[in-house]
Amino acid sequence: MHSLIKPGDVVARGSVPLEPDVEAVLRRACFTTAAASLLDFRVQPDEVIAHLTAAGLSVANRPERALQNLDGVVHVVACIRGDARAWAELVNRHGWCLDRAAMDRHGPEGGLAARRFWNEVRLGTLGAPDDRVRDDGWPYPRLQWYAGLRPLRHWLADRLFGGIEARIESSHRERLDSLQAPHSLVDSAASAATAT
Repeated sequence: MHSLIKPGDVVARGSVPLEPDVEAVLRRACFTTAAASLLDFRVQPDEVIAHLTAAGLSVANRPERALQNLDGVVHVVACIRGDARAWAELVNRHGWCLDRAAMDRHGPEGGLAARRFWNEVRLGTLGAPDDRVRDDGWPYPRLQWYAGLRPLRHWLADRLFGGIEARIESSHRERLDSLQAPHSLVDSAASAATAT
């Protein structure tokens, strides 16, 4: 008997292991470029490798880009473990510029969305079940998705602005759906033809 995948079903993929040479280079980099972060957050290189494997680094184009962002990966691993100091530093390091950029682009609503964003990231990373979504239908952002291919600040900004745009799109769609008597050019032309 074959099982059919229905719309809305979530298909989980197994993580693909990193190539041995990529893993070796990442381990060496943990002890050179990311050593201070590893000590600061008490993260082990094995945790970094496990995170990057689960985040899908092995199927990414140019996985070597993660070498430039290992400090961010270490920080994310500490946050995923629930380290309160790591969370506080994440918001302190990146919150001010994301708040300002959101306000510059979207006004006060953007500032509110940026404040809400940190709660959503925390909930998505530490607490939301995989099938739980935000009120606009999009999943909560999760630090587990960060594969280190870009600087952490840029990755967070993409999630923040993507969330703001999704909310704007959802509210716009709700306004269009709630119109009692939608008008279109076809309706106007038909009305004009029957009136004469």
